[in-house]
Amino acid sequence: MIPKIKVGFFLRFVGFLSLAFMLLSSSMRGQEQDSSSLFNREEKRFVQSASLTAAFVFTGAFMGDGVLRTWNLENQGSFGDTFFRYSNRLGDKKLVLSLNAALMATGYLADRPGLFNTSWNAAKSIVSMALITEGLKRGLGRARPYTEKGPRHFNPFPPNRHAFKSLPSGHASLAFAFFTPFAEKYSRWIYLLPASTAFARVYKDKHWVSDVVLGSTIGFLTGYFFQHKNQHLEVGLNGVTIYF
Repeated sequence: MIPKIKVGFFLRFVGFLSLAFMLLSSSMRGQEQDSSSLFNREEKRFVQSASLTAAFVFTGAFMGDGVLRTWNLENQGSFGDTFFRYSNRLGDKKLVLSLNAALMATGYLADRPGLFNTSWNAAKSIVSMALITEGLKRGLGRARPYTEKGPRHFNPFPPNRHAFKSLPSGHASLAFAFFTPFAEKYSRWIYLLPASTAFARVYKDKHWVSDVVLGSTIGFLTGYFFQHKNQHLEVGLNGVTIYF
């Protein structure tokens, strides 16, 4: 028998995340702004607001996933089929990694430190996002919409079964992790690109709405973090220090 997680358990989990975000916000507000702070005061407030908003939007989307999927399937057409077929590719690993490598090489060879540094931040964001997203996918094991098992079906730690790795959306996470540093550096209109990828995953019935909300949030926060932090982070691993 495939184990299932009841909705009450999951909502308590979401409530815990929301509480954690609020405690984080409170602690960050209490800190003085100084040179050792990762973000300035305005950036802290923005991250706090974005995180709390995402937590509540995710909760609402999770509760309405079934209804939202039905509406989506009943309102598709030729334009959406064509548009989302292309926007879906913006979350493809091969395309994103190749594009970021090309931008990084261009920045280095053309002596454009702004482009190089932004691409490097995107690379760090992608790696961090991948670790978080894959861990959640395997740990939660949520069934994808097309399995017809419903939005409340979870199979924790599935044996690498693609059909049970719906939450969070990897395409949405990757797209936002990659594009966020560039959007923050050059133009926030760029956010339309990863947003279209998130919509595509729902439109193509690959993910529930809450999947792409959580995935987009993870990708955005990792991208924003590496683009805006004002000091290096040090992580020690058995005598080896890694700088971010």
